[in-house]
Amino acid sequence: MISIVYITFFAAQILLCSSATANIDPNTLRDVFGYGSTYNPIGAVATETYRQVVAVTPYNETLVDPDYWDLDEFHPSAANFDKFDWTLTKRVAAVSGDNFLISPLGLKLALAILTEAATGNTKLELSSVLGFALDRREVRIKFSTIIDSLKKQNPEYVLNLGSRIYIGDYVLPRQRFAAIAEEFYKTEIRGIDFYNPPEASKQINAWVSNITHGKIPDLVDDDDVSGVVAIILNALYFKGSWRHQFPTNATKSAPFFVTPDLQKPVWFMNIKEKFYFTESANFDAKILRMPYRGNKFAMFIIVPNSLTGLSRIMNGLSDLHLEMNNLQERTVDVTMPKFQFDYTSKLESVLKELGIRQAFEETASFPGLARGQLLHQRLRVSKIVQKSGIEVNEIGSIAHSATEIGIVNKFGEDDENDYEVVVNKPFLFFIQDEYTKQLLFTGRVSDPSIVDGDYKVL
Repeated sequence: MISIVYITFFAAQILLCSSATANIDPNTLRDVFGYGSTYNPIGAVATETYRQVVAVTPYNETLVDPDYWDLDEFHPSAANFDKFDWTLTKRVAAVSGDNFLISPLGLKLALAILTEAATGNTKLELSSVLGFALDRREVRIKFSTIIDSLKKQNPEYVLNLGSRIYIGDYVLPRQRFAAIAEEFYKTEIRGIDFYNPPEASKQINAWVSNITHGKIPDLVDDDDVSGVVAIILNALYFKGSWRHQFPTNATKSAPFFVTPDLQKPVWFMNIKEKFYFTESANFDAKILRMPYRGNKFAMFIIVPNSLTGLSRIMNGLSDLHLEMNNLQERTVDVTMPKFQFDYTSKLESVLKELGIRQAFEETASFPGLARGQLLHQRLRVSKIVQKSGIEVNEIGSIAHSATEIGIVNKFGEDDENDYEVVVNKPFLFFIQDEYTKQLLFTGRVSDPSIVDGDYKVL
């Protein structure tokens, strides 16, 4: 599974490994699936068709290999911990019925840094909508803990997280703000010549492209950086492999019900394994947790039982944490589509509707960002754009995201009790860091056959 997410003024990417064998390391395939003696590495001359062998099982059913059979325990998040994330997701979903993908974590990180520079009503609005405590140190410690957790290296997955603030060469950043950004948000401040838009956009795009492994090469263009005083960037790249990989020889074409009257043929993957699962009566839906290797991240699939039931799920997102308490480990036969799409959105109007208004107006107050501001030189947020994309298939997933905020002047049951999840209708999904309970990505798949997403002014 590959998931890709990118955001202008905030970019995130999720990438899931492609099913094309030319893009898969033969050693990875051998480690996961195993191959007989007739297997030839990619690029070698094949003499016979290689065959997949049965997955390795602990020989005595007691001693286990931690690489493949590590302890899998799920603990739901606390109530309202992710309230802003789901409020944002619900609002984005209401714009249209199309596929969408956003990174709540990336947006919150960028806005948290911006909140550090705010005072008065500007700060109150940001803190209230984001669900931040008024005690700034409490917020700083919270995000510092999240960032430290995400930056820990693990051979089972790759997660790159970077934050940077570009300030015009003519602007004097406040030393205290710079120190707080570096200590708690691991964010460096860099001077840049915004009077030379081609060079400025080149530098910014190079940094984002490096964090996202080239998945977001063009977050900004010359117009985006022309006339701005500062840009707050956050880039996120995640690449993970399913703990329980889908066997590639089980992937088959079948109809996906886009609407009750419209079906499209797509590729469906299938696996039968132990997963945390529940049948939700309140949502009239099935909720499935699919963990990645490394015991830290998981994707959750929420699929309605009826073809028109997704709206009921979206309307009840604020109560989703209650349903997560009901997840139990079951043997589940999972059939879900491979999918890949891109999504770009402007988020200013959404944030204004949620209550963040003054940050975009000429009365905005960001004295912490730069020294020497006069009343007629107030800084304000000009735009917040997010680019995103995702691809999901048999092996694993990769996700990337980038956020940029431009600022301008003036302005436990028996094995025989099996369950089945068939994801053949529009569904909701999200990827969560299970240590910090942060939502890295949330999205909806309405049509798995669509690859190119539209630019959405939300």
